[in-house]
Amino acid sequence: MNIRQDAWSKEHDLLLANTVLKHVREGSTQLKAFEEAADMVNRTAAACGFRWNAVVRQHYIEAMETAKKERKQLMRMKNKPVKQTAGQQAPSFHTEGQESSITMSDVIHYLTAIAPSSNADSVQEENNRLKQELEAVKKELLELKESYTSMQEDYESLMQIMERARKLVVFSEESPAPVKFKMERNGNLEKVAE
Repeated sequence: MNIRQDAWSKEHDLLLANTVLKHVREGSTQLKAFEEAADMVNRTAAACGFRWNAVVRQHYIEAMETAKKERKQLMRMKNKPVKQTAGQQAPSFHTEGQESSITMSDVIHYLTAIAPSSNADSVQEENNRLKQELEAVKKELLELKESYTSMQEDYESLMQIMERARKLVVFSEESPAPVKFKMERNGNLEKVAE
């Protein structure tokens, strides 16, 4: 089997997925993610977009939902008015031309809010489910192979029987009926009509 030299590797797929998920989490567009991934995997942004939509996205449906939830949470935190106590100054971050203040309690609140969305348990459950499904498919494949072997043997037996029958028919058609002769009184042989 020939493998294209420019074929997508698992590492490139993973890099593409991580880049897209990062951009979604941060509120950026998938198009920007494709452009960034294109530079990393030495492909065009269009090729990255096609690969994402045709193959990779199906494997990251849950992760995509989680990233969208995180983006919503991040947007809520950016728009939430910040409470400051006397003498306490919140750290300041510059985001796309506007200044926002995020306190440590905001960060803790955000992190505790996304903790339940941690899908380690669901990944383990999915892994166990896929293992069970794999075992079921292996069992079914084994049964199909046994059935195929049985059918193949039956087919070969049938072909042998048909070949024997063909030879019997051909042999009986090819051999003429035996000719009978009768001897006359004068000693000449005469063919007897059938």
